[in-house]
Amino acid sequence: MKNTNSCESCSQGGRYTTKEIFGKNVRVKNYICSPDGKNYECKNGDVKLYMSVCPQSYCPASCPFCIATRTKERLRIDTAKFEKTLRGLKDLGLIKSIKITGGEPFYDFELLSEVVEIIFEVFGLGFELSISTNGTGLDKIHRLKHLSSIDALHISRHHYDDEINRSLFGNYDVPSGAKLKEIFDTVAYKDIFVFNCMLLKDYINSPEQAHKFMDFAIETGASKVGFMCCAQVNGFAREQAIRYEDVIREGDSALLFTRGYYDYDFCHCRDGVYASEKGGLIEFYGRDTRVCKSDFTRAPVYDSDNYLKDGFGGNIII
Repeated sequence: MKNTNSCESCSQGGRYTTKEIFGKNVRVKNYICSPDGKNYECKNGDVKLYMSVCPQSYCPASCPFCIATRTKERLRIDTAKFEKTLRGLKDLGLIKSIKITGGEPFYDFELLSEVVEIIFEVFGLGFELSISTNGTGLDKIHRLKHLSSIDALHISRHHYDDEINRSLFGNYDVPSGAKLKEIFDTVAYKDIFVFNCMLLKDYINSPEQAHKFMDFAIETGASKVGFMCCAQVNGFAREQAIRYEDVIREGDSALLFTRGYYDYDFCHCRDGVYASEKGGLIEFYGRDTRVCKSDFTRAPVYDSDNYLKDGFGGNIII
């Protein structure tokens, strides 16, 4: 791998450098996110990226704000090509963690299992790996090899009320809170379960609603809640868009903020801990993500169409 990473080669004030990936010169993120949004630190050679993998494209739910495309198609990765690509990326030393997403990964459980096994075979069991799911198929998690080595299972859950939550999935039968608690109770290391909640103007839209959601998460057995702002990709998302600062507020006595970072115009995040009135504790993070195109790779994607791309919907690397 040729590495032209140096102070002289950094562009856009150090936002990217160029690396040769599978014979192609690719611009990659070359900075550390900033706590104050003003001072960004150049990585100076130690470039490591997050990566997403979409084993298959299909998802039976119909979330009105979904940013994923091709969710009604039946695309599926070639696992032999995927493994070959992963081994090449490992040799480049570029990838620090992988999130498996989709499509709904658990819809094709055998493929998901194979992909998990390949990732750990290539990178080792200490590698950071997470899975995003709408919760269907979670009752199969004990069949996943190396379950104890998976860092997180991110479960899309957008309201504490089961019926309202199902309506946001297009009335698809995602698991109830009681069912999720039943599944969580079978796993000794419950710190892997994370709820990802989309903040929407008519749903979880205020500090009081956020408190109720986190109370629900504590009772269900999740270890963390992520509050996301929906990317304004369609009319529903634009109409329902709400800033997370209006929901996860400074001065909220139930919240202890621990850290926060800015990533230029791409996103802003805040982490902390919530204390319920009953004395329960749960970690939370908020992320305001904007749909911004960059001319460099912030997180490559191995997509269900068997291409490695420089981002979701991005340019093909190989």
